[in-house]
Amino acid sequence: MLQRTSSSPDPVRQTIDLPGHGSFSVLRWDGESAKPLLVFAHATGFNAGTYRELLGPLTDSFRILAIDQRGHGLSTADAEPDDLGSWDTFRDDLVAYLDHLGEPAFLSGHSMGGRVAMLAAARRPDAVRGLVMVEPVLMHPNVSRLLATARRFGRPPPNPLAQGAARRRAVFGTRQMMFDAYKGRGAFATWPDQVLRDYIHGGTRDLPNGEVTLSCAPAWESATFASAGHAFWRALGRVRCPVHVLYAEHESTLRGDVPELIRERQPGWTLDQIPGTTHFLPMERPELVRDALRKIAG
Repeated sequence: MLQRTSSSPDPVRQTIDLPGHGSFSVLRWDGESAKPLLVFAHATGFNAGTYRELLGPLTDSFRILAIDQRGHGLSTADAEPDDLGSWDTFRDDLVAYLDHLGEPAFLSGHSMGGRVAMLAAARRPDAVRGLVMVEPVLMHPNVSRLLATARRFGRPPPNPLAQGAARRRAVFGTRQMMFDAYKGRGAFATWPDQVLRDYIHGGTRDLPNGEVTLSCAPAWESATFASAGHAFWRALGRVRCPVHVLYAEHESTLRGDVPELIRERQPGWTLDQIPGTTHFLPMERPELVRDALRKIAG
């Protein structure tokens, strides 16, 4: 059995039913009612628990909610791969959750979660006080339009991330075997051991035969990657709250001149490239993410 060795505060897990959307699992770090609310959205294939080490120390500044998005973690909302047309599905879930909360919140997210949070901020500016995106999936507008057009005509180009996710091994004998298989390899190469343990704890289910399986099915993870090309640049211009973007030096989702294009469209945003980091910046430099969140909340 994998054991947690962290001193970071433990959250409470709860289930939230959102009418018209389904049932979602949420990690909640409670605090003083006077503290602002922070809602965090995870990356494709991950889960809320993956970010326990990042979020736990922020209880001195926020009340925190981290949601398992549709098809991920312990959420049970419908997740049929053939029905996923775009990330607007995740946006609509997050907007419904903000409506459920009934108070303005700060939003943050990593990778897909960053873009979903931005889309929610554009759709419901009255509900979002500030936004911190970490390595958000904000591709060049020409690429975004090309992918969206190709999907509309049923001819999407090959997507290596989607293809790789579809082939991913889902079942292991034990969680320890899964940990041993992932540790130091591939996407997990730069992850601290505790973060990898939290990812596994928050993203697996027990099978009747005693084995464990990833709760984000490879087919759903593949469909999520494949639906990333939906146009979003118009929404970027509708965000009204303060925004801070952290992006990596290596293997970033903000490639080429995309940071400059963002600055042109939203000159008030803060964009910081973090030297020596990869797409997994929240795992590699969590203190910088926490600093950005505290700063945007004032």
